[in-house]
Amino acid sequence: MARIIGYRRFGGVEVLEEGSVSLPAPGEGQVLVTVRAAGINPVDYKLFGGLTRPLEVLRTIVHPARWFARGADRPLRGVGQDFAGVVAAVGPGVSNVGVGDEVIGLLRAAPWQVREYGSLATQLVISADNVVPKPASMNFDVAGGLGVAAQTAMGALRRVRAEAGDVIVVAAAAGGVGGLVTQLARARGASVIGIAGPSNADYLRSLGAIPVAYGEGLEQQIKDAAPSPVTAFIDCFGGYSSLAHSLGVPGERVGSLVPTPAIALRRARFTGGRDGKISDIAMVAGLVERGTVTLTIARTYPFEVGQVRAAYTELMGGHVRGKIVITMD
Repeated sequence: MARIIGYRRFGGVEVLEEGSVSLPAPGEGQVLVTVRAAGINPVDYKLFGGLTRPLEVLRTIVHPARWFARGADRPLRGVGQDFAGVVAAVGPGVSNVGVGDEVIGLLRAAPWQVREYGSLATQLVISADNVVPKPASMNFDVAGGLGVAAQTAMGALRRVRAEAGDVIVVAAAAGGVGGLVTQLARARGASVIGIAGPSNADYLRSLGAIPVAYGEGLEQQIKDAAPSPVTAFIDCFGGYSSLAHSLGVPGERVGSLVPTPAIALRRARFTGGRDGKISDIAMVAGLVERGTVTLTIARTYPFEVGQVRAAYTELMGGHVRGKIVITMD
């Protein structure tokens, strides 16, 4: 039996609870992983907060028995996507990893897909195609928080066609994804202007970015800071498509991690993990191992429901520098 943390109803962090699930033996092309650390991300609290509520109504219409499910009778939905751990068993046809290997993984699923468990679990069964080897020198805290950030950052850079010589504005540049976007863009030879709070200015400079503070006069701050006209914009916060348009960035080179109506109006691109690949995680892990980029771990919390609630409460505050990671015993 695997211990898991999930939710049965929509709401705030109070809906999170601990449960258990009996895992099957890994099937064809699958592996069983004992989880050592798992990252948490904003999409998690959007999901248990009710992002998929309209879809749940449709499921209830299709499956009327759901109307009568209450409390503990409701299925426990999993939380979390990225993780790191140790392979405990492999199914037939698996050749990329073996028992005892340390891996980084990502549970890839669309928001409307109900998952019996997420990465906040002591063990999970996953396709071997969705795990990559963990560098031996990388600790599990960093590895556990790397999956979503690496794939999202690489997907966004791919979508806006970031390359050497670009001047790229990154909104929410001090966050887990924004910090990686910044470093990966700099590694490609681009200049980066990072939008964040004033207290993060020195941190952004350490990542190689030119910091600007959000708020009044932001457009002029960016123009004054830019070594040449801005050529691309990656919005890791949401709501900056109008600013990108005002800066003269063409819509096809504006990528937002948050879907909003304004994106379509400005012909910008909704991007992130949808444009990423599992191989991106391995590539970024190699850069971390070589010291080319770093993943900042803001804080770790133990795998206990009260602590996990506290972790999401901190993340929802919106001022986390880097990633928050849940560590298993």
